[in-house]
Amino acid sequence: MKLYNNFIRTFTDLPNHTTLLIHSLTGCPLHCFGCHNYDEIIANTPKEYKTTDDLYDYLKKSSFLFDAVMFSGGEFLINPLNEVRDLLQQVRALFDGKIIVTTSGVYYQKLRTLYEENLVDGVHIDMKLPYHVLDIKEDAQIYKDIMGITPSKELVDQLIASVEAVIEHNSILDQVRTVQYPLLDEAFFTEIRHFVEERKAYHGSIVPYFLNEFVYPRS
Repeated sequence: MKLYNNFIRTFTDLPNHTTLLIHSLTGCPLHCFGCHNYDEIIANTPKEYKTTDDLYDYLKKSSFLFDAVMFSGGEFLINPLNEVRDLLQQVRALFDGKIIVTTSGVYYQKLRTLYEENLVDGVHIDMKLPYHVLDIKEDAQIYKDIMGITPSKELVDQLIASVEAVIEHNSILDQVRTVQYPLLDEAFFTEIRHFVEERKAYHGSIVPYFLNEFVYPRS
């Protein structure tokens, strides 16, 4: 698995933790509006990159600098499950801190495996639209404008199931997140929050929900 050449230390992605942010370079099935990583990481894969062995060496030498590791993309779970499993198992063996994976939710079965095999401590999932109330035909243009895809029932079912799985996991290290896209009316965000809070109440879940400000990519 190829990894972005810069490992980034961040203090905001996981509250109360210093996190090492790692991007995989294997692409993304989406092309979301205003994606900050699309040009540099997805559309044009950097010629220089790090390998998983580079990451393991870095963890052995520098893991005292952070107490969490976060894997992102693109879409980290686009990678084959055996590669994801091997990577996370190796990190778990080398690193005593928390392991987080970010995802759009398009790979529900892989997400379930992360939880079932204790490969992660938390998942941060983006709920980009109120999938549960949108019609895949009548609202297809909304999916296209925000996520860069043509929706199908199978895909929407995966997205909803993934959000449900994160909420059901019920950890303060999980997150459901929404970007406040400027193309959408406030009613979209109200509907998303209502769905998340209703599912949290159903599961008795403490998973935090964040509505994040949209930031235009640097030109």
